[in-house]
Order: sequence, then structure tokens, then C-alpha cells
Amino acid sequence: MKKLFTFLFILCIFNSIKSQEGSTQDWSKEDQKIFESATELFNKHYYDAAYEKYVSLQPKHADDLFLKFVRGVCAVYINNKHKEAEKLLMEVKKNSPAAENIDYYLALLYHKSYRFDKALELTNGLLSNKNLTKEDRSDLERIAFFSKNGKNEIQYPLECFIENLGTPLNGEYAEYGPVITPDEESIIYTYRGKLSTGGLVDDNNKPDPNGDYHEDIMISKKINGLWQKPTQLGGLNAAGNDAVIALSPDANELFVFKTEGNGDIFVCKREGDSYSQPEKLKGGVNSTEWEGSLSISTDQKKLFFASARPGGFGGKDLYVATKQADGNWGNVKNLGNKINTQYDEDAPFISPDSRILIFSSEGHNSIGDFDLFISDWNKSDSIWQAPKNLGYPINTTDDDLFYVLSPDGKRGYFSSARDGGKGDQDLYVVEPGLSSKKTFITLVRGKVTERDLPLGCEIEVSILGEAKNYGVYKSNALSGNYILNLPLGSKYKIVFKHKTSGERVYEVNTIDVDDYAEKTIDVNFSNSQITAVNKINFIAVTNKDTVSIVHKPAALIAANKVINEEPVKNVKAEIEKTEPIAINNKSESPAVKKDKPEIKEEKNVEKIEKAEVLKTETTVAKTKTKKEKPVFSNESPEKGVVSNSAKTENKTSDGLLSCDDIKTDHDADFDYKLCNNVWYTKSKENPFSDYARDKAKTWVSLFNNDLANDRLNKKYPK
Repeated sequence: MKKLFTFLFILCIFNSIKSQEGSTQDWSKEDQKIFESATELFNKHYYDAAYEKYVSLQPKHADDLFLKFVRGVCAVYINNKHKEAEKLLMEVKKNSPAAENIDYYLALLYHKSYRFDKALELTNGLLSNKNLTKEDRSDLERIAFFSKNGKNEIQYPLECFIENLGTPLNGEYAEYGPVITPDEESIIYTYRGKLSTGGLVDDNNKPDPNGDYHEDIMISKKINGLWQKPTQLGGLNAAGNDAVIALSPDANELFVFKTEGNGDIFVCKREGDSYSQPEKLKGGVNSTEWEGSLSISTDQKKLFFASARPGGFGGKDLYVATKQADGNWGNVKNLGNKINTQYDEDAPFISPDSRILIFSSEGHNSIGDFDLFISDWNKSDSIWQAPKNLGYPINTTDDDLFYVLSPDGKRGYFSSARDGGKGDQDLYVVEPGLSSKKTFITLVRGKVTERDLPLGCEIEVSILGEAKNYGVYKSNALSGNYILNLPLGSKYKIVFKHKTSGERVYEVNTIDVDDYAEKTIDVNFSNSQITAVNKINFIAVTNKDTVSIVHKPAALIAANKVINEEPVKNVKAEIEKTEPIAINNKSESPAVKKDKPEIKEEKNVEKIEKAEVLKTETTVAKTKTKKEKPVFSNESPEKGVVSNSAKTENKTSDGLLSCDDIKTDHDADFDYKLCNNVWYTKSKENPFSDYARDKAKTWVSLFNNDLANDRLNKKYPK
């Protein structure tokens, strides 16, 4: 639980920190208003915005110790300002040792910067105080709990690619809650920043220069593999908070959050290339309390959501609702104490095959704030199994939320406030999406036309041998496109219905396939096909239809954090394909052997009995890896060691080869430049990661690194 500034808390600190001015009561009314605005932003967890306001006060109050304190505390929650936070807080502690809660925030800082032993040492000392309030003891035990979990999880980092989606999607403000269309050609997400509708507003949505930005829904489309400049999703954004939370599997329903009452879920229907105005979700999902995240199953009959309604196990719990005969959502059930804890659970996502539930939780064995967890559905017992932490470095000591899978399950999209980002929260993609997990789904897509023109028609899907329909879908009236997700292991009957031209019927057999597969079925209602109205087209899906996608991200964000001042070993792999092997009659994938990063244990750290580690198995990535050459070769342009095709006598005044302009925008740690068709790299002057500080302090060649060259050439075409 984060300690927040309250005005009562501020008054207490005034009594223990003696600044030169004495208190903000001696400040101008304008400065007092800015300070109060910053504090309100901090309490809303808008740390970057609050920090900027605190900084704006510094020139007039440079020696004010209290201002340094609140600025330092705010910096604790901003990953790329941890060094500044430590400097400010240590200065306050030196000049005012009795400053209220100073050691608490230092312990929190050590935890957030992965110095878990220092965090434990400090919390142990503080917990020995028998006069602690119940709230203070609980807060300290949480830091210790997260730190112990972090020490355990970080020893076994996942081998995975994590890529910041970069500009133009991510910027200096907050981007979060990604939703991916079934073809992965569009991304819809929530944005809060300078471009928000209404700009800076107060709590009544009135313009206020000291107010804050509200949430808007944005969309970006991918063209030739590149995300385009995002735009507001037409007509859905108002002056209040509007956030996207889910998209139906056929992309015909968009679920959004609006701040009505305490916050409710709304649905928008697709109309051509846009969506209708939001309508409140019908049935028992919304209550008088907060409901703000959701995921819908592939058959669109079950809806998983988060709610703060009374009767749960903690603050926010996860629930499931079932679609009723009248189309409303009812039969709401809590997912139980295996999933829900005494803390908050949020952002559920049900996998395309409905076998895996992914969600965020502040409980279980989180290493800090919200972590991502997975739970498998036990079909025989009809229960969700005990959740497992998705693992480091996907999970960090900060909030990690809103995880969604690509239809093939091979990539995960999520938002995070991790170190190395472009601003507040950023959008990321990780591969593999779920370690050692297959997606048992067949994606059927195509276009419905009438005399070669796009047609919107009803598509009815049923499972042969079952009385009830699997689902009813529609093709897009504007494009004629449709997408169906069919779990493997059944025979499906797909009926395309036309009001006057009858039906087109297909039977799709998915029994003989054991991985994600794709099939294309185009349907054209025309005079030439009238004779085929009653004909059933039989289509078998086999392993030949499985799709294996190789994703080569531009950069790998791996275990580069400093643990007790020792960098964790960087891990790189090119994910090619998962090859199942039989282990105890279960399909698993071969594990990658990895060295554990060394963690220096600090001495004299007592055990904290009330903050015991929840020891659960870590899901370690199990993938076949391709051995590749080091990213940083020993070939240096200073020494003139380059490929024969790149040799030249033309050198610049600093002794380097004649090169193009330095490319510096897309990477937080490294600069790049092209010299006679060979890429070179060097660490930035002040890189974000400690790993980068120890690598490539001078320009080095990437001539032998095919992966890096491929991505750089695509990023900066000649």
C-alpha cells in the first residue's frame, strides 16, 4: 500500500522538517496553489505530472528542505529518477534526522531500485519499533514482502524479448491498456496527456491550468509493419475519463470505461469502420461500486471483470458473468480465493482458447505493486488452479497491468512504467507471449461479398453434436471482413446467411491439429453460386495449417537491473519455434539452461516473520534458442577494422569513418550511426540501464550482428 500525501500528513511533516521558510504558508498564493495541485496529482498516482509541478517551485524555494522532501518522495515513484530521489532524501535525513517517514521512503526506494537486501535491512530495523501504528507496520511489512519475493523471482529471469512499441505510440505522457484487433493490424489504447480532450481540467471537467488530464481512447493502424500516428477513436471521447478495456473476438464490440457514478463498463457496437456511442452494459456486471476492466471469452458467452463491490476477498476482486437468453449478463460469480486475495486484483484477460486466465494482482507473490499472473483452467474439476507469477523481467517492482495475447498466443501486449520507457506508462510487446504454453485455437478469417462487393451478413457457428450454437457473429458491412476463433478439438458448422440468396455452409474439422492454425474462407453470394446453396463445404484443419511467426524486436529489455549494486546478467535469444517433448505424459517444451545472476546477500538481515515469502514455482521460458554472435563485437571504427566492402580512407577529424547522422531517438540506452553500410553503436552519455553503462563506451561495429542490422535497416531505410 503506497503512503500518499494527505494534508494531515503534510502538517505532521511540517512539525519535523524545519525549512528556511518555515512552511508553505509563507509562500505566495500562486505557489501555494501549485503545491496543492501537485499534491493532488500525487494522490491520484500521477507522479510525473506532480513531479514537474514540484520542480517548477524549486527556483523560488531552492533551500526549502520540505520541498526537497516532497520532490524526493515523488521521485521514488518515477523509475528514471531514483538517483535523484536518493540524493534528496539523504540530504533531508542529514539535516532533519527526525523527518517523518523518511526511512520508510528510503526503504521503498531501495525496493523499487531492486536493492532488496538494503530494503529488508531498513524495514527490519523499523519493524523493531514496538510503538509503530498498525498502518505503518502493515506498510513496512508490504515492502519486506515484495522485496523477499523479488529476491526469489529475479534469480530465474525469463528468456524473452521485451520491446517498447516506441514512437509514435509512446511519448512523454501515459499510454496504457492496449487492445489488439484479431489481425494485429490495429491497436486501441488509453492515453492521458497533453492531447487529452479538454486539456487540463479540474474535478468538474472545467479548464484549470493547475488541473490534470483525463483519459482518452486512441487508435493506431499498422501499415507495412509500422505503427502509424495515433488518432482519437471517433466520437468516443468526452471531457471526463474514457478508457478502452476490451474488444470482442470478432472486433464487433468495444468495451470502454466511463466515470459514471463510481465508474462503470459500457459497450460500443461496430458500425462500418467506426463504433456507436457507448451504452451501459446490461445485466448484473455494473454495480453501485467501481467496475473498470473486462475480458470476454471466444464464444462470447462468459465475461470476466474486476469489481470493487462488497462481499469480495479484498478491495477489487475478479468475477465472471454468463450471457443470458435475453442477451443480458447475469449469474455473476466471484472467482474465489485461489484467484482473489485480500489485496486488489484487476485487468483480467481470458486466452483465445479459454484455457488460461491472465490478470494483475497486488497479492500472491508479487515483487511490487501489480504483477502479472497466470492461472490454468482445470477442466476435470471445473476450477482455476493456483496462479503463478508471469516472471521477471515481464514483472517489475512497479505496476505491470493490462496484458493481452495475440490470437496465436505467441506475443503479449501490456503496459508498464518500467525503467527505460519514454514517459509515464508505455506500451510493450513481449515474445513469447506465454512461456511453454500453446494456443489451441484455429483462426478462420475471410471476406463476405455479394457480386464482388463487401457484404455484412450473419454468421452462425455451432459445434456438431451439440444442440446450442457456439456463437453468432457478423461480417463487417463496410469491408466484408470477418474473423472467427475456434478452439481446437471439435467439428464446427459455419453458416453464412443471406436474406434472399440463402446460406453458404462449411464444416470445419479441427480435431487433427494441436497448435494455433489459420484458415481463409471467402464467401461470395452471386448468381453463379445459387446452385451451391445447399452444398456443404468440408474443410479439414491439419498441422500443415499451423503458423509459426518469428518476431525480431529492435531491442531486448532483459535482466539489467542492479541488485545490491551487482548487474544481473543480460539474456538474449531469438525465438523461432516451440518444439514440444513428452514429459510425464504432458506436452512441455525443453527448458533453456541459464545461469543464475549472483545476488550478494547482505549480512545481519533479520527475518521478518510477518512478511513471509510465498514460494511458488516460477514459470521459466522454455524455448528453443538460436545461438547468435555477440551484439557488441571487438571490431572498432577507431581501429579501422571493418568489412572489406566498407573499407575507406575517408575519415572525419575525430578519427572515425565518414558516417551518416547519429540515430538517437528510438533507443533509451544506445546511439547508432551508419558508416559505409556498416552500423555502429555506442552507449548514450547517460543511459537508463546499468548494463549500457558498462558496454560500448566507444563506437563499436555491429557488422557481425544480423539481428541488429536487420532491425536498424528497417527502422532507418536508406
